[in-house]
Amino acid sequence: MPTRAPACPILLAPAGSPEAAAAALAAGADALYVGLKGWSRGGGRGELTAEELKGVLAEATRHGRAVQVACNTIPKPTERAFLLERVAEVATWGVAGVIVNDIGLLTAIHRRLPSLPVTASIGSGALSWADAAFYEAAGASCLVFPAVLEPEEVAVIRRHTRLQIEVMVHMVEEFILLGRCLMPSYVRLQPQPLPDAPGDGQRLLGSMKRGGAGVCFKVCQHPWRLEKDGETWGDGIFPSRQLSRLADLPAYLAAGVDVLKLQGRSLPAEAVFALTRRFREGLDAALRGEPVAAAPAPLPAHWTAVGR
Repeated sequence: MPTRAPACPILLAPAGSPEAAAAALAAGADALYVGLKGWSRGGGRGELTAEELKGVLAEATRHGRAVQVACNTIPKPTERAFLLERVAEVATWGVAGVIVNDIGLLTAIHRRLPSLPVTASIGSGALSWADAAFYEAAGASCLVFPAVLEPEEVAVIRRHTRLQIEVMVHMVEEFILLGRCLMPSYVRLQPQPLPDAPGDGQRLLGSMKRGGAGVCFKVCQHPWRLEKDGETWGDGIFPSRQLSRLADLPAYLAAGVDVLKLQGRSLPAEAVFALTRRFREGLDAALRGEPVAAAPAPLPAHWTAVGR
């Protein structure tokens, strides 16, 4: 498949609240992604209730924009059938697709709802054309890659897959690669209400690899101290950096990227507006064939997302 710029590249903005959704639409987002309460890795910081989701869908439809819904936890065996029914219900509301990172749930949704686009989340940890081939065979319609991949690497993937390629062009890179956590056993034992869910209607928040909701508590970003025999040998925090590939938008488009995604469902509405507007202007410049200037200074720290 030849390298090419997509005819209609999509700027996909985050929305963790109805106010953030309105801000993203006003800033020029082509589409939104939101979390369904109780079923996304963002946790309570960036999820919508069913009624809020319906309201956001109505507002997006009024603007001619699309909404994707993240259900990117790994459900317990007792929850899987329930979540599949929930996705089927949400699909009737007019969502443009769902975002998941449980391969079993992905294939189940594709079998049950073959016309519903399913995106394999950045939590799937995809990095190569072989990963793309795997998820394409599983029934995904789109696959998310991190901004650590250079446009040249994306171009190679483009030549090997018919999937939509989505790159998270604004994100946080911790000392781990987003989607491939080295601390999967960390669990916070605080049961949270999960209305209408099977069992006792509660779930332990924690590692998505251990049956929790998959909420990230960012232990990698907390200060640490190494002690031995009562003596402190060292302290600090693990490194992290904010990646913002604004200046590389023309190269990503030439490589064949279909969707440009911004991280930040935990951001307040004003930050979502500013972030989306900056990338809207950059994308428009790239589509006109103009160079895109890098941000004059690093994006403010409070724009960094702690939820997905």
